[in-house]
Amino acid sequence: MRWVVCLVFLFLLVPAVWAYSPDDPLLKILVRKGILTEEEARQIAAEANRAREKERQKHKKEIVAAVKKEVSGLEGVKGVKLGTLTYLDFSVGKQHGKDRSSFEVTRGYLNFKKKITPWLSFRLTPDVHRQDDGDLNVRVKYAYAQVKLPDLAFLSHIKSEIGQGHFPWLDFQEHINPYRCQGTMPRERAGTFNSADVGLGVMGYFGGRLPDSYLRQLTRHYPLFDHYAGKYGSWHFGIYNGGGYHARERNNNKAIEGRLTVRPFGGSSSFLRGLQLSYFFIRAKGNQKAGDVLGARLTDPSRADNFPEYDVDLFMLSFQHPWLVLTLEYSTSSGNNSGKWVRPDGRALDTELWSVFLDVTLPVFQERLHCFFRYDWFDLDKDNVWTAGAGDDQYQLYQFGLAYQLYQKNLLLLTSEWVDYARNFHGGKWGKPTGGLPVLGGQDNRDDFRLQTVLQIAF
Repeated sequence: MRWVVCLVFLFLLVPAVWAYSPDDPLLKILVRKGILTEEEARQIAAEANRAREKERQKHKKEIVAAVKKEVSGLEGVKGVKLGTLTYLDFSVGKQHGKDRSSFEVTRGYLNFKKKITPWLSFRLTPDVHRQDDGDLNVRVKYAYAQVKLPDLAFLSHIKSEIGQGHFPWLDFQEHINPYRCQGTMPRERAGTFNSADVGLGVMGYFGGRLPDSYLRQLTRHYPLFDHYAGKYGSWHFGIYNGGGYHARERNNNKAIEGRLTVRPFGGSSSFLRGLQLSYFFIRAKGNQKAGDVLGARLTDPSRADNFPEYDVDLFMLSFQHPWLVLTLEYSTSSGNNSGKWVRPDGRALDTELWSVFLDVTLPVFQERLHCFFRYDWFDLDKDNVWTAGAGDDQYQLYQFGLAYQLYQKNLLLLTSEWVDYARNFHGGKWGKPTGGLPVLGGQDNRDDFRLQTVLQIAF
């Protein structure tokens, strides 16, 4: 493209610096020797200039055609919006009694968004991922077409995502708890599911959108609050593979998933307008056969080829206010999306989770400083089928942190995190359990502690 611009400059913008004239040295010699008269020299110079101009115009047309060809090749990217969401992390502490210290890039989104028509758009989001061998690889997080649909009475702002799109729950929760850069949300952290899947989802609002004046109050301290701003709540239902965005589909079962959120005081102007009640569910099968997970440990060989149940029921009360955010979450599951949580007989393992999150805007530093707290309690095997009734297969997570809002969605966090693993809780990486089954008489001294700083870059 650069050479085209240079040629355009030379042929179109720069005037001719040399032209034939009767004073041309060669013509003057021919006139002096009597070969040409002065009139003939003027005629020859004029004819040469006309020929030269004709050739210049020919080159001009060729260059203009080349420019048009180059520009037409860029039409596909016209109007593309490019952005990023990147987490730059430094953590130091102990993992299972061993010292740990590391710099990490824990997320590196590059968002490409294109509005094709008023009703059709597309998003592609590659993401960096740290492999077990240490390499940073790139994988696709989102790749979906979004179709805007007409309002249907009380249902408004309806749209559909086709492809590898948003999971109905986590994107919603991450727009209430703004600190996904610190770590995953409670159920994802426990290993039940992840935040994207391949399929078809339909979502929208109840009763239109909250007033802009109210949203401006919220987004002053919490920029993410302009999402899921249904006046009386929002909803999202879909059918997906079920295994998550970084798992190959291993069965023919499809996951039915949905979220229903009600904002009971959305039509009032009181502080209760920020109160929401949400329910989320999944009905599916796990993504691996029980026999492949348990092998020789399977006590009922007739279930070896069965895909275990994968059911989730989650309830959350949330409250959003310009000065604070509060969430209370309770959920149960039978199995998980990978199919790894199974009983000895091959049936799905039952789990239970409680979580509390609180964030408060402090009246200092131009109200950009936040203080937050989170507590998770997760029981991997609430019926104690793997631990012979001994229990002790839970973990408890405690987080205390400060967050400074640099500019809009750009944040700087300082967090302390302590995770108390019971002795029979098996598996776990720093900040993320692996979803392994409980083991009776498991490893002691498994507690994790870390101090963490995260810089979130978003534009």
